[in-house]
Amino acid sequence: MKSKSAGLIIFAAWVFVALPAIAQNEAPLKEKSKKSEEPIEITSDRMRSENGGVKIVFSGNVVSYKGDLKITSDIMEIYNTEDKKETDEIVAIGNVVITRGTKRAIGDRAVYLDKLQKIILTGTPYATAWEEGNMIEGREMIFLLEKDRFVVNQRVRMKIYPKDEKNNPKKKSQLTDQDQLSSSK
Repeated sequence: MKSKSAGLIIFAAWVFVALPAIAQNEAPLKEKSKKSEEPIEITSDRMRSENGGVKIVFSGNVVSYKGDLKITSDIMEIYNTEDKKETDEIVAIGNVVITRGTKRAIGDRAVYLDKLQKIILTGTPYATAWEEGNMIEGREMIFLLEKDRFVVNQRVRMKIYPKDEKNNPKKKSQLTDQDQLSSSK
């Protein structure tokens, strides 16, 4: 029974995939490369450029989009390569909220590594992620975007709610069969 329960938790954690999951079923490689080439759109109250544009700091009501990924925070720092042709990383600081579809996560700080397609979300005392009613929290969450997976470190807590039986197709077909039997009597 313990192994079945552990298997259910592992399966549920796998189903409760990374917030910002890019992979949808088995998308072709061309689509994945297009996703990473999508523009980043950022709006904020203020912006300043440092070090000749290598570092750009946005502050006040920061909202950023890259495809269907949305990140809001108090401050966002963009670190570009020395030639300013690519973005190395994006750091969101303070009241960080990450959303994609029905998935949402909150924390104190998020580091988005563009080349690795990874987001590291941290929180004190913890960062929290939700998908529908399910919740998982830990001090550090690492979202692997292209692999549609995530890892949670440092004291993990998870709540998984059972699916509504009314919406379960197997249960529906069983109920309709039973209803048909009882109505034919």
